[in-house]
Amino acid sequence: MQSKAIFLFVIIFTGITNSLFAQKDKIQYLSLSFCPAAMYTITKDNSKYMHDGPNSKGKEYEAIFGDYGYKAVGYNTHHYGAWQMTYNRALSGKFQFNLGIGCELSSKRWDLYDVQDGPRKKRIMDYRIIAMPGLDYILHSRENDKFLISGQAGIMGIHRGLEYFDDNERNKQQFAWQFWLSYNRKINNNLWFDWGVGYGTLGIFKAGISYNL
Repeated sequence: MQSKAIFLFVIIFTGITNSLFAQKDKIQYLSLSFCPAAMYTITKDNSKYMHDGPNSKGKEYEAIFGDYGYKAVGYNTHHYGAWQMTYNRALSGKFQFNLGIGCELSSKRWDLYDVQDGPRKKRIMDYRIIAMPGLDYILHSRENDKFLISGQAGIMGIHRGLEYFDDNERNKQQFAWQFWLSYNRKINNNLWFDWGVGYGTLGIFKAGISYNL
């Protein structure tokens, strides 16, 4: 799965950038967006979690076992959403190239037992770095606002901060994708407000700002 995701990312990126360099028009801008509820936050893959009975009130626990008992037990996950910086450039007609680089953050409280000076508690961060090239299609455009639909596909690199995980669990790659229906509103000649709804790795909603280059 990891090699397939990397291969697909390279094919998509190469094909789009070939079209990009052939385009003489240089209408381009940068967008910074915040996605408060990314897919990881929404789905909360519980396949590796233990639940503390019917009265746990939704608390999720993740346990790592050692030779003589627990190495660590994780719980109380905090999600901080995802940020994405996107470069956009006009292609032919109503199409635009986009390249998004983003980071999604979360943390978990861990009870650590496999330490020399005795058990301790520590909140540890997990990082998900996302790179997705794609295309925008402008549905409607006027001087002060526009609607567009976007599709992106690429790679998400996952790094878990807790050192007790096996290497293949602590650092891995997954296929990433996203669809957006966005509305952009002009503030001045260089700035635009952006709102979007969609579905995919970055979740179902985004808000941000764009700057013309």
